[in-house]
Amino acid sequence: MNRNRLRVLLAFFLATGSCFAQTLTSGEVAINQENKPQIAAPPNVDKWYVRVGVSGVIYHPSANITVDDTEAPGASATIDNNVAILFDGGYYFTKNIAASLMAGIPPKTTLRGAGTIAGYGNLGSVWWGPGILTAHYHLRNLGPLQPYAGAGFGYAIMLKKHNDALDNLAIHNNFAPVVQGGTDYMFNKKWGAFIDCKQIWLSVDAHGNIAGVVPAKARVKIYPTTVWAGVEYHF
Repeated sequence: MNRNRLRVLLAFFLATGSCFAQTLTSGEVAINQENKPQIAAPPNVDKWYVRVGVSGVIYHPSANITVDDTEAPGASATIDNNVAILFDGGYYFTKNIAASLMAGIPPKTTLRGAGTIAGYGNLGSVWWGPGILTAHYHLRNLGPLQPYAGAGFGYAIMLKKHNDALDNLAIHNNFAPVVQGGTDYMFNKKWGAFIDCKQIWLSVDAHGNIAGVVPAKARVKIYPTTVWAGVEYHF
């Protein structure tokens, strides 16, 4: 066998082996792709969205109270929990990062004396409305279920006040830091459901007159937790 025939046979075997190896590799890839579990692709939701739902507002109150410029030892306050209708609107800046602004129908909150001033009963009540701006990161590679977490700040607006044991009651607006977590569940590109929890570290200053004469001041830590659920629409 001369050198030319040897070269031809060698080239033939190399080409045949290469094709055979490529065929095996393609078959293995096809088998792996066939057997690999598939995760449902998340709906390609639009960037703007609105949500509405029902919330439980749970307060964690405490207060430092002074009467006639003297600290009242053992005096504190409690606050009734609320149920409220909340809504928010948001925008996705990227696939995973969004920001939203939440507001709601103002709940009426009653401030009650506790500790050494429990005998005064209701100190006063206020209709107040929160505005909460947060940024959040969404995990959107899990299919329709899309959990998220974020943080921001809120601003509490005191809208209408009612006197009880305190006359001339005044409660001042204030900012507060906020953290949140929750999850969306998208039924399709437009519609979904959600559950969301926010912790708001809100403190307010209040003052009034006991029996219309004795001045009283309070630094009230409200610290509300909002847990709400509802529906959302993307557009």
